[in-house]
Amino acid sequence: MFVHKDIIIVFLFLFVVSLILLIIFIKDLKIISKSLQNFKGSAVRSDKVFFFNLFQPLIFNLNLIIKNLNEKSKFSRLRIFFYDYFFQFFPDPLLIIDQNNIIIEMNEQAINFFGEDSKQKNIFSAIRIPELSSLIDESVKQKKPVEKELNLIYPKEKIFNIWISGRRDLGKNKLNFIRLFDATSQHNIQNIQRDFIANASHELKTPIASIIGYCETLINESPKKNSKKEEFLKTMFNEASRMSSLVKDLLSLTRIERIEYIPPEGKVNLNEILENIRKTCKERKFLSKTKYQFSIPKRKTEIIGDESELEQVFFNIIENALTHSQSKKPVQIKLMTKLNTVVFLVQDFGIGISNQNIPMLTKRFYRIDTSRPRDTGHTGLGLSIVKHILNRHNAQLNIQSEVNKGSSFSVTFEKYKSY
Repeated sequence: MFVHKDIIIVFLFLFVVSLILLIIFIKDLKIISKSLQNFKGSAVRSDKVFFFNLFQPLIFNLNLIIKNLNEKSKFSRLRIFFYDYFFQFFPDPLLIIDQNNIIIEMNEQAINFFGEDSKQKNIFSAIRIPELSSLIDESVKQKKPVEKELNLIYPKEKIFNIWISGRRDLGKNKLNFIRLFDATSQHNIQNIQRDFIANASHELKTPIASIIGYCETLINESPKKNSKKEEFLKTMFNEASRMSSLVKDLLSLTRIERIEYIPPEGKVNLNEILENIRKTCKERKFLSKTKYQFSIPKRKTEIIGDESELEQVFFNIIENALTHSQSKKPVQIKLMTKLNTVVFLVQDFGIGISNQNIPMLTKRFYRIDTSRPRDTGHTGLGLSIVKHILNRHNAQLNIQSEVNKGSSFSVTFEKYKSY
């Protein structure tokens, strides 16, 4: 078969042109590939590409992706800078430990306090804090942050409020974040306050008792009932009685604060406590102004607690409802069991409490109505004492109220379990 010479030349020409175009195409791909390999954050240039129209959509999309990546990278760098700055200059000592409890990172406060040589050491050899090991184990076991006050023995005697994050996976490592808040000065101030209150209360207790005794004697012996002398004596008696109640509450508050973190060990029957309080309510005349109803289950309701402290809690809450609520309906006093909990509830249908006042109710000496007369015998410490007693019993106080509709105070305890 004979092939014309011109056809051969045409095919050769087409072959050469195709080969050249293929080489240029490959060169364009290499240019784009090299731009991506040597990527420094700038857009890929299209003016160096021969097949501009062919690669333009690809380059456009690549540049769009690059732009988005640059924005995300910039934001990530800012976050890293912020977290690093936050970690390094945080006012409290911060540490990061791995799954072997080796300190792998410390901020400036931790380095200043424990020394830079503590890094890469086991945390228990660098920081002598009893119970720290069990606290770390607890955070790992619960898989959530835990917090507790512990005493530091070495290098300085301090009291730290320690927060541990619980382990988090980071590649092959499992890291734990630890924050130490120095609560030493706060404890010292609290101890000074408690000592002052205890000493002042102790010194006032005896003279107040003497004044009350003399007033009672003179009032009973006075022949003229309408004399100014009797009026003055009654005023002195009322004021001395109020001071006596204040001293009693201050001593009670100081005592419970000292043992707040020591849980009780005895078993108590809440039914008997409420029965005793019901009898007391019948005997006290000032409580008879507001009607009330007790609802006590017949079945024994037991928890781990201190009987005298729980009686004080229940009576304080009931007394507040009967004295201050101005309830239109009888105040409901109930003891209920729910699954593994016991709930003590006092509900009134009176004037109620505004929302802004509810968080302040357990503060010392806080009064909702500052114009309320102080001769009612109340010291403003009742609910503060209640809060500390319930903390000791690991119980939860919940207060709900609506103005002109009433209030409910509920206390939730863990039910006693016999094993």
